Amino acid sequence: MFLSLTLLLACEATSSVYTLHCDLGVPALQPATAPAGAVVVATARALTTVSDTSVRVGDQGATVTDVDRAACGDCDSCRQRNECTSCDDCDACAADCAPCVETVSFTVPLVADGPYGVTVTNIHGQSRPSTLTVGPVEPGDTGDSGDSGDSGDSGESGDSGDSGA
Repeated sequence: MFLSLTLLLACEATSSVYTLHCDLGVPALQPATAPAGAVVVATARALTTVSDTSVRVGDQGATVTDVDRAACGDCDSCRQRNECTSCDDCDACAADCAPCVETVSFTVPLVADGPYGVTVTNIHGQSRPSTLTVGPVEPGDTGDSGDSGDSGDSGESGDSGDSGA
């Protein structure tokens, strides 16, 4: 007696190949200097969703926290009606697209201080790099280190009296 066991495994292997066909421009970064762990907002074009967007700071991936396409609904509708792609200039939609502002927020990865190229990539394509300077927050914005002081001669806050610290 011959026993045959046939095991049939079926996997649906759907794959899609995307061609990067769009220059997302050079992202404008706000702020342009930030410490590791800070959130930076990059303004670019042809943005999509958080799940489709990646940001790199140098060779390190950054965590994308938000993609916002404020006031882009009319632009998207006009582009669809006029059969314009997300990447092309669409003269017919210039007025509808003027108020559209596209931003991606990301967390600066743990990298050494210094300048890094930042790129944004999604299904449409990749941006050219812009420069983010990773570094500590400059003192002076907290109010603790006054420039008109003696740069800490006494070390105590009683140099000018105890007037409401």
